[in-house]
Amino acid sequence: MIGPSVSIKGEVSGQENLRIQGRIEGKITLQGQDVTVGRSGKVQADIRAKGIRVEGEVIGDLYGEQEIIIEASGQVTGNLVAPRVVLENGSRFKGSIDMEGAAQTTQVKPLQGGPGVAPGPGSKTPPPRATPQPPSPATSKPPGDPLSRS
Repeated sequence: MIGPSVSIKGEVSGQENLRIQGRIEGKITLQGQDVTVGRSGKVQADIRAKGIRVEGEVIGDLYGEQEIIIEASGQVTGNLVAPRVVLENGSRFKGSIDMEGAAQTTQVKPLQGGPGVAPGPGSKTPPPRATPQPPSPATSKPPGDPLSRS
C-alpha cells in the first residue's frame, strides 16, 4: 500500500497487489497483479495490471489483463483497454474504451462455413449452392394456369 502522505515520481513495478492512497506520477506495471487507486489516490501514470479498480483519480491509459472497474467515486481521463470494463453509475470518464485490444493476445478463430453457417469474412470457401430438385408429380401445376389445383 502507498499511503495518503506518500508521493512517488517514476516507475512502480512488482509482484504483488497494490493499493494507492497517495500520489504517483510516472508508470505502474504489475503484470498478473491487481491495482486499486483508493479514494484519496491521485495517479498521473499509465497502469498495466491484471485487474484495475479506480476509486480516486487517474490521468493516464489503463491496460487490464482481465478487467477495469471505475467505481462511482472514480474519475479517469485516458483510454481503457481490457476484455471487461465496468463504469459504475456516477463515475466520471473521458477517453476511449477498447474491449477487443486486450483479447488480441489470444487467437480467436472466425466461424467457418458449415451446415447452416455462412462463411466468415476471411473464409475462402464459397457458399453452398442449392441443387434444383425436380417437382413431384403430385404437386406440380401446369405453367401459366393459376386456377389449376392438384
